[in-house]
Amino acid sequence: MPLQCRLLAVSLFILNFSLAAFPASGADASPAARLFSETAISPDGKRVAWIGPVDGSAATDASTDNLYVQDVEKAGATPTQINTKDFAKAATEGVAWSPDSRMLTFLCETAPAQSQVCVAAADGQSIRKLTDVKGYLADPAWSHDGKKVAFLFTENAPRKAGPLEAMTPETGVIESRIYEQRLAVVDVNTGTLRQISPLDMYVYEFDWSPDDKQFALTAAPGEGDANWYTAQLYRLPATGGALTSVYKPPLQMAVPRWSPDGKNIAFIAGIMSDEGSTGGDIFVIPAEGGNARNVTRFCLRSGSTAIQAWRALTSAPEKSRKSGKGPKPSSRRRKSRSRPMLYARR
Repeated sequence: MPLQCRLLAVSLFILNFSLAAFPASGADASPAARLFSETAISPDGKRVAWIGPVDGSAATDASTDNLYVQDVEKAGATPTQINTKDFAKAATEGVAWSPDSRMLTFLCETAPAQSQVCVAAADGQSIRKLTDVKGYLADPAWSHDGKKVAFLFTENAPRKAGPLEAMTPETGVIESRIYEQRLAVVDVNTGTLRQISPLDMYVYEFDWSPDDKQFALTAAPGEGDANWYTAQLYRLPATGGALTSVYKPPLQMAVPRWSPDGKNIAFIAGIMSDEGSTGGDIFVIPAEGGNARNVTRFCLRSGSTAIQAWRALTSAPEKSRKSGKGPKPSSRRRKSRSRPMLYARR
């Protein structure tokens, strides 16, 4: 089955699963809402992972924090719970598939208010904890060779990161301290962990380069909640070291993504009220720096264009790209290893 057909089948599976919560009869009956906090389709399109309920579970049930995987091609397949054994009651978040579709990484709450990076086989036969740290963790992501997992880490943070999170009450001796969110990388086989971004920079988002040798990331110096509005685009070696500035936007920016050939970086830029309230246009800039091109300037509805952004860029004539003009829409579909950009304008 072609990959695009598999993705459509997965989408229909999720829709049917959600509609199953509605009562079959009773005109005045209210639908039983189901909360799916996350979903992720495997790279090969054969399985879907989600954090949320399964058939027969209530929306308020503790099972809504569990991680499940189901084969969407096998008739009669049933969901497999991934967080089992010692992790059976642990809340999960941040699920991501390995490039070969055999493994999952996610954050698992192994202690009250403390998550760790975990990995598990997609068949539910094994699960293990990769990290043993204290602080706030977010957004685990596999390297393309499947040997490492990168994630955001705020060591010893007393609360979750974000301007909308409740502040920790100050007691005892009042002191001022800045908790920087840094980029960390852990080896899947050995569990060796390194924080690789500078101590004085707060990292908001990141993306592995196609060759796994560097990262594209957005970051700003100082306190994270107050300085997101001035974040810039940087490159960082995968071994750590100094940041290399790529672009300083006039407005806010988010969702940096490498092109499949590693020569360009795409991002969304525009006026945004808060971190996570992403909206604007899609821009592309050479990874070495230079002029950022708006590739969705004339798109009235940018959602589908955003998903096809790199396909359109790679199929545009070389002459058009060198002239600085935006790529023409293309009906050709190309495989891309970059993660899709969900939307641009709102």
